[in-house]
Amino acid sequence: MVKVYQRKTGQVLEPIEYKAGLLDKLYGTAWGRFLLPILTRPSLSYLLTLKDYTPFSRKKIAAFVENYQLDLADYEDGPYSSFAAFFQRRIKPALRPVCSDSQVLAVADAKLEAFTISQDLQLMIKGQTYRLADLLLDEELAQLFIGGTALVYRLGVEDLHRYLATESGRITQSRKIKGRLHTVRQVAQKRRLIYKENKREYCLLDTDLGPVLQMEVGALLVGRIYNHSQDRLVRGLEKGCFGLGGSTILVLYP
Repeated sequence: MVKVYQRKTGQVLEPIEYKAGLLDKLYGTAWGRFLLPILTRPSLSYLLTLKDYTPFSRKKIAAFVENYQLDLADYEDGPYSSFAAFFQRRIKPALRPVCSDSQVLAVADAKLEAFTISQDLQLMIKGQTYRLADLLLDEELAQLFIGGTALVYRLGVEDLHRYLATESGRITQSRKIKGRLHTVRQVAQKRRLIYKENKREYCLLDTDLGPVLQMEVGALLVGRIYNHSQDRLVRGLEKGCFGLGGSTILVLYP
């Protein structure tokens, strides 16, 4: 079980993992691994979540709120027309003030890990070694971040699924990478290089700090990545949102 240090309270917590038993069977049994090539197809992920976009799914909201101890008074847009609409809820702006320019902005409510990008452009994430060029599918682009810092934000199902722009700047390059949709949890990390395999999108920003890259990674039942159409980002303004489930955001600094 992954443990999380809660900075506000100073406690070490074991987060509740959504459908953990099912995922253990999918990644930990022979029959589960046999089904994975089918279940991780984005088209099937969309099909399996269709019911959560209908009014019939609203009854799931109350149980979910109770299980994860959420306060709906913190959010806008309610009541929600479906479980999927609830996942894309907006929090009241006053509850997420933007920090000063001298601090690093958290782009999402998430569990955060920070890594140094080594001279050979490798990252150690969840005990696995990734080449940055493999994540970006671009060797030349990866070179911009030698010796820099990578921030990995893992969003759980209980977290707010809207995310912000990490810095202000003009978008000089953007890319969508088709892939599969493995869960981003530890049970999958033991067997797959999931960030290398999963569907993902990224944009490169020209900022006062130099080049900064922000990438959104899809996951099992979270194939939908909704980025707003724009050619420039403003630090602290909404960049987009995920549809259903938990997923990951990767931010690279030079």
